[in-house]
Amino acid sequence: MFERDPETPTRRGRVRGFGSALLAGSVLAAGTVAVATAAPANGAIQTSALILADTDRDGALTAADAQGRATWTKDRGALFLANLDDDTSRCPTIGAGGVQLTDVQLASCHDAADGVVNGDSDVLDLARVRVQPVDTDDVSSVRVELRGVGATKVNVFVKRGSGSAAGDWAPLSATGKLPADLIADGVELGIEGKDIIRDASWDGQVTVRVVHRQGAKQVATDQVEMRVAPLLFVTDRMPIEKLYMADNETSVYEGAELPEPTAATLRTKSNADAMAADFLEGIERMGGDVQLEKLPSMQGARGGGNGTDIWTQDIMEPGLMSIPSESGEQQMRVFVRAPVRDGRDNAGQNPFRQTGRVVFTELRGPDVAGVQHFDPAYVPAAIPGQSYDTRGSTGNYGTLPAYEHDGKKYPLGRKVLGAVPGTGFTADPAFNEMLERQGFQDPITVDTSWLGVGHIDEFMSVIPADNERGWAVVAADPKLALDILTEVVEDGRGDERLYTPYGLVPPAGSNPPEMTVGEAVSSDAIISGTAIGHAGVNKALRVLREETGLTDDDIIRVPVLYSDRGTGRVGVQVPNASNLIGTGRDVVYIPTQHVPAVDGQDVFQAEIEERFAEVGTQVQWAEDYFYTSRSGQIHCVTNTLRDTTYGESWWTEGEKKSDESQGPKEFVTVSQPSVSGVYRSGRTVTVRPGTLRPAPGSVTYQWYRGSTPIPGATSSRLKLKAAWGGQVIRVGIASAREGYATVRTITSLGTLPRSFATKRKATVKGSYRVGRILRAQAPVLSPSAAKVSYRWFANGKPIAGATKKRLALKPRLAGKRIRVVITAQRPGFVPVKITVKAGKGWKLRR
Repeated sequence: MFERDPETPTRRGRVRGFGSALLAGSVLAAGTVAVATAAPANGAIQTSALILADTDRDGALTAADAQGRATWTKDRGALFLANLDDDTSRCPTIGAGGVQLTDVQLASCHDAADGVVNGDSDVLDLARVRVQPVDTDDVSSVRVELRGVGATKVNVFVKRGSGSAAGDWAPLSATGKLPADLIADGVELGIEGKDIIRDASWDGQVTVRVVHRQGAKQVATDQVEMRVAPLLFVTDRMPIEKLYMADNETSVYEGAELPEPTAATLRTKSNADAMAADFLEGIERMGGDVQLEKLPSMQGARGGGNGTDIWTQDIMEPGLMSIPSESGEQQMRVFVRAPVRDGRDNAGQNPFRQTGRVVFTELRGPDVAGVQHFDPAYVPAAIPGQSYDTRGSTGNYGTLPAYEHDGKKYPLGRKVLGAVPGTGFTADPAFNEMLERQGFQDPITVDTSWLGVGHIDEFMSVIPADNERGWAVVAADPKLALDILTEVVEDGRGDERLYTPYGLVPPAGSNPPEMTVGEAVSSDAIISGTAIGHAGVNKALRVLREETGLTDDDIIRVPVLYSDRGTGRVGVQVPNASNLIGTGRDVVYIPTQHVPAVDGQDVFQAEIEERFAEVGTQVQWAEDYFYTSRSGQIHCVTNTLRDTTYGESWWTEGEKKSDESQGPKEFVTVSQPSVSGVYRSGRTVTVRPGTLRPAPGSVTYQWYRGSTPIPGATSSRLKLKAAWGGQVIRVGIASAREGYATVRTITSLGTLPRSFATKRKATVKGSYRVGRILRAQAPVLSPSAAKVSYRWFANGKPIAGATKKRLALKPRLAGKRIRVVITAQRPGFVPVKITVKAGKGWKLRR
C-alpha cells in the first residue's frame, strides 16, 4: 500500500488515541469583557457574558456561546465527559496481599475518583470553561460556584500555564475563589464528570456560576448550564478494530491458581483454536488491520466451579461518550458490564457474572472506561436449568445504526433490548432505566421471550449494505430453512443426515447428531419451532418497521432451523446464521452451517452467500459447531472494539432539518484508497478506490506525473514508463452519487525509481580450480552505482563469509557449482541484481 495525500480533510476529527488535540490554549485566550465597564485592552471579543462554555457545540469558545448559556436543551448546551477511564493505569486489579477486589471496588477507581488530573493525556478529558477577564479596579475577587445536584458530580480545575500538562491544572479551591493574579486576564477552567446519569436523582446537569465582588459587595453574576455526555452504545456499522474471545486458560481472578484443566476444558480450547483460525482468515480478507484478542475466562476462584465461560458477548456491551472539540470530537470508549446476576453468589458487593470483571481488570485503561450499574435489592426470577440471569446478558442488547425517520434524525442510531415490560422477562429494571435516562439513542424494546436463551442475537444482526440506509437487518427465517430442506427430501435425499461434517473431525467426547433430513422436516418439534420462530421474528420486525421505517429492501432473511424445546421457546437445530459478527466492513463472519450440499455446496450457505452478495458483503465462514454446541453461535462467544469516530456526532440527534438547509449529504469513508503492484518502470499498478457508504454511483480516475495529467490515463490501472523515472506519480479519484457531495482524493505513490543503463556486463575471472582465486567484475552502469555488494553461492547455498569481490576456491568447494550474485544500488534507481555463473556453471575441479 502506498502513501495517501488527502486532497480534502476528513469529516470528523479523530481524538483521544485517534491523533487530534483538544482546544488550543491560543484559541481560548481570546476572552470577552467581564462587566459593563471599559473593556481590558486584551483583544477580547465583545460580549456581556461573564462566563462561557461551548454552548453552540462547535468545539471553540466564542461570543456565539453567550446565547442560551444559562439553559440546556437537547439541541443546544455545553457538555462535559464522565471521566471514568484510567489514563495512567493506576487503578488496582487486585487488593493488598493478593486479596481479590469486589465488583464494587473494581468499579470505584477511575480518573475522576481522586480529584486530580491524572497525567498529561487526562487533560484532554476536561471540558473547557472560560471565566472572562475583569477590570481589577472594579472587581477585587471572582468566585466560581456549582449549583444543583450536579455540584457533587463534577471536579473543577484551574489552569495555569499552557494547560497541556497535568501540572498546569490545580483543583478549584474549597471556597471557589479564583487566584487574584489570573482574573485580570481571564481564567480557564477544566470540568470533569465523576459519574454518568444513572437514575432520577440526577438529570446530568450542573450549573457553573461566577460571582464578581468588590470587597464584600457582590457586583455581578452570570452562569452557564452544562450536562454530562450520554453513555451510548456503539453500532455494528462502526468498523471493527479488535475481536475479543475467551482464552479458556486464564483465571478472571488475578493471580488465582487453577487446577489442571479437565478433558472438557481442553476440548473447548481445541475447538476455540479452530474457530480462531477462521477469524484470522477473515481478518486477512479485511486487510489485516484488525486484531484478535483473547480475554481471561476461567472462573475457579469463587463458587462458580473451575469451568470456562466462553460467552464473551454476554458479559459486556461496547459503548462511547464524547463531547465536541475543535478538531471534531473528544471521545472516550466504554465497556458497560452486563447486569447479569450469578445465581451462585447473587448478593453483596459481588452480584455479577464473574467473567465481566475483565471490563475493569483487562480493558479499562487509557481512553477506555468501565461502567456497571445495578439495583442491589433486585433479585431476578429464577430460570430452570440456568445459573445466570440470561435476560441481562448483553447478547440481549444491541443498537441499530444511524437513520432518519418521521422527521427525526438518529445520527448514532438507537439502542435495542429484549424484554417483555411488566413481566419477569426483563433485565434488572434499574439498568434499563439507566439506558433510557441517557436521553439519546432512545431504546426500542422487542419481545425475545420466545427464544431459548432469550437474546436478540438469536434472531437478528446488522451489517453494512449497498442500499439507501447503508445497513441492513439480517433476520432469521425458519420457514425458508424448512422449505430448503423439504426440497432436499423431494429430490430423494431424505435419508441423508442433517449434520454434514465437510471434513470436520468431531473432537473426542463429542457426538454429532444423527437426525436425517427427512426426520427434520417431519419433526413435530421443528414444525412447532418454525411456527414459533416465524411469529416471533415477524413480531419484532413489525416493531422495527414502525420505529425506523425499515422496508423489505432493508431486511436480509437467512435460513435458521428452530426447534421447540417443549416450553414454547425455541433453540436452533443447526448453527444459527443470523447469529453473526458484523464487522462494519465488507466481510461478515457467519457460523459454518453443516447441512447437506447440492451441486457441491452446502444448501444453506449457498443461499446465504447469494443474498449477501446482493448487498456487497462477503461471507467468512467460521467453524464453531463443537465449540458452542449450538447454545449460541459466533456472535455469542465474541465481542468487539470498534472505530467510534465513524458516523455523525450524537448531539445532532433531533428534528430533521430540511434538505435545503442541509445541503448535499456526505459519504461515510469506511476504507481509504490503496495502490498495489510493483512500483517499477514497465510494470502495472492498480488503485482501489476504498469503500464509501453508501456506494458511489460513479468513480473516475486521473493519473498524474507530478502535477501534470497523463493523457488517456483514466482507468484504475497504469503501466509505468521508463521516461517517468524520477517523477512523483499520483492518482486522483472522484467518487460521486446523486444528492451527495463528491469525494475527491489524491493518492501519491512517491517518486518512480529510474533504471540503470548497462554499458558492460558483469563477469567472473580467474582459474576455475581448487586452490585458485575467482574475481567478480561488477557491471559498468550509467550512472555509476553508489554501492555494489557480492554474495557467493555453492550449489545454490550461500558460502559462509563470501561477500567480497574475490573468492578463494577451497577444497571443500570441490564438485560444486559456483555462482555470484552482484547487486548494484543507487538512491532513486531500481537496484540491479545479476547472477554470474563461474566456469559456465560446471562443477569445480580439483
